[in-house]
Amino acid sequence: MRALIGAILGSLLLSGCGYQGWVRYECQEYENWSKPECQPPSCEVLGTCTKDLIPEEIYEPFKP
Repeated sequence: MRALIGAILGSLLLSGCGYQGWVRYECQEYENWSKPECQPPSCEVLGTCTKDLIPEEIYEPFKP
């Protein structure tokens, strides 16, 4: 019983750790699309370019 209570409390305490917003990658946010770290070749190594993270039909009309 103690283990179950400990597991529940632990999961509740850790559930809020590291949350920075609604996106997983910074380059998904519109404000960051023109930043150098979201433009090739900087982002290609990690695959975090805006063109890789957002569907083309959303990204293309706003392309910087």
